[in-house]
Amino acid sequence: MTDQPAFSHEWSREIDTQPQVGISACLRGEKVRYDGDHKFQPLIDEQLAPWLNFVTFCPEAAAELGVPRPPVRLIETDMGIQARGVENNDLDVTQALSQTSDQFATHIAVNLAAYIVKSRSPSCGSGSTPLYNSDSILQGTTDGLFVRALKAARPDLIIVDENWLNSPARCQEFLQRCYNM
Repeated sequence: MTDQPAFSHEWSREIDTQPQVGISACLRGEKVRYDGDHKFQPLIDEQLAPWLNFVTFCPEAAAELGVPRPPVRLIETDMGIQARGVENNDLDVTQALSQTSDQFATHIAVNLAAYIVKSRSPSCGSGSTPLYNSDSILQGTTDGLFVRALKAARPDLIIVDENWLNSPARCQEFLQRCYNM
């Protein structure tokens, strides 16, 4: 178990005065991923959960894509970036995922200080999501559809992926940014 970082006396453990921070549900241990699993992050739980009021959300589960579900990836097409099935390119969840993401971003995210997202996810990756062309050739990386919606609705929102929060020092830096909003 990691020691709790030493924080300013001004920081509160009172839930009603803590900053609200969105977090990908899989990072909190919810089994919502395409494979029916989670990606629980103990460091986030130990270092951040006592100091923040987490709002958990999975755009793919909220869009009722199912758990488990066929994996999807982002593909750049003539119609823009789409979320298509890895094994079945006819599977197109772009509209469902975009609609759910837009609703959350415009209604719920307005009250958030920050958001912690799952790296490489076609919905939640922040600059780390693989982007393919229509021939399945990797073109680079981009934001997932949910992160795109968050950034469009809240350009001021602090967004980090779980890989950035890889040490107690980084967690403390993140907390300071949340409390200074």
